[in-house]
Amino acid sequence: MTDSTYPSAEGLAQLHARAQAPTAVAADWLAYGKALLAQAGRDTPNGHTMRDTPCLRDALSALVRAWRLDASSDPALLPTIAQTAFIVRDWPLVESATELLLARDPADANALVWRAAAVQQRDDFDESQRLLLEAARVAPNNPVVLHKLALCIKEQARFAQAEALLRRVLELSPDSPHALFDLAELEIRAGRFAQGWPHYEARVAFDDGTDNAQQALAAISPHWHGESLAGKTLVVYGEQGHGDCLWAVRFLPRIAQRAREQGGRVIFGHDGPLRSLFERMLPADVTLETSLDTHPDFHCGLMSLPLHLGIHDASGWAQPYLSAEPARIDAWREYVVAAATNGQRRVGLVWNGNPAHIRDTRRSVPVEQLEPLLLVPGITWFALSPGRAATVAQWRAHGIDIVDPTARFAAGFDDVAALLMHLDLVVTIDSGPAHLAGALGVPTCLMIDRVSAWFWGEETQTTPWYRSIELVRQPSVGAWAPVIEQVKARVEALAATRGE
Repeated sequence: MTDSTYPSAEGLAQLHARAQAPTAVAADWLAYGKALLAQAGRDTPNGHTMRDTPCLRDALSALVRAWRLDASSDPALLPTIAQTAFIVRDWPLVESATELLLARDPADANALVWRAAAVQQRDDFDESQRLLLEAARVAPNNPVVLHKLALCIKEQARFAQAEALLRRVLELSPDSPHALFDLAELEIRAGRFAQGWPHYEARVAFDDGTDNAQQALAAISPHWHGESLAGKTLVVYGEQGHGDCLWAVRFLPRIAQRAREQGGRVIFGHDGPLRSLFERMLPADVTLETSLDTHPDFHCGLMSLPLHLGIHDASGWAQPYLSAEPARIDAWREYVVAAATNGQRRVGLVWNGNPAHIRDTRRSVPVEQLEPLLLVPGITWFALSPGRAATVAQWRAHGIDIVDPTARFAAGFDDVAALLMHLDLVVTIDSGPAHLAGALGVPTCLMIDRVSAWFWGEETQTTPWYRSIELVRQPSVGAWAPVIEQVKARVEALAATRGE
């Protein structure tokens, strides 16, 4: 698609003005909505397709306005509304649009898939699976439908069935990087690293335009596949979320050692709130660069290091490998001691994560379910999730001794790390702070949902990746009450001892 396909800023402004006019009709809003859709899906100079979510939401609003003015203005209008709502995760709109679409045509496979995603968001897995099975019936051997069905089954913790379906998807569509990536996560979860790490490389082929570091490096150097680094420079870039980087950075010293032995060198390409934490653990000959100061011979993502190091056994990787800044630890001591008086034990709490995370609603613990835990006497709680002041105020009103230090996190994760060093325990969901606590060696109760991320394996109470983390798993999908009871017993035992 060429740039001329997309509306100019002036043309978009004209369409907007026409749609906003008092005399605007459905065709005006439809034209404006379509222009916004084209703008949101434009290609970058590197050939990647980017999705501008705010632009998509504006487009969706315009299309809905056109529908309300004249539902018959375009036969493709309702499917476009449903699809766009699906992309931006406006699940109520997906449900209402697909209800109309399926009333017209019960065999509309797209509508069945979109609706299945919407009902799955409210944990109605039976209905979601029924819709996807119907889609598979009307569109047999469709790899997209089967892939969605596999993910629905995975979210029910039926991992073997999900894996079988993903392998069927790959028979039908061998070049599907997303199916291969999802298969990799199941293999790694089961500890089948030799199979999983090569398949995990499929993420490199994702063409969504979101990884700027990968795009920039790909333009100037080849992807590293394990070639000799003799006389070569390899840039390893940080990728994916904070938790992924915190987990994988442990492998940098080992890959740097290999490069050193071969006569090459490693540069770590990273910028963000974890930078200072990482700089403290890097070998002296590994430079951290925040921009492309060095033209490398090869590049690869941080999450590729287990593959290239041949990590087929997780044992031996559980020791702490990050450290908080000593001066910052001292700066936090007075604050923490003053907050937790009378010998009370100090416990950090993370109960939800980034709401933009696709699984945040399932990995986060509902606020109302936490109060029995927070009312354990002898504990001063420290809220570690920024932007949750209203919830903290609600808990305080109920007599819970909880401190909110997040306004003091001026240095981001560096301040969090220093604070953690003064806590007796961290109680957290599956998010970045869990990996940070584990990497620092802080005692941690990790509350994980039934499916959880692949880092935590299956059916165990410990993880070979972090020796200070105790895993507390949901016994069934959505069952947080047993998790809270188990963590409560752990906290009560802690409270029975006196703090310093």
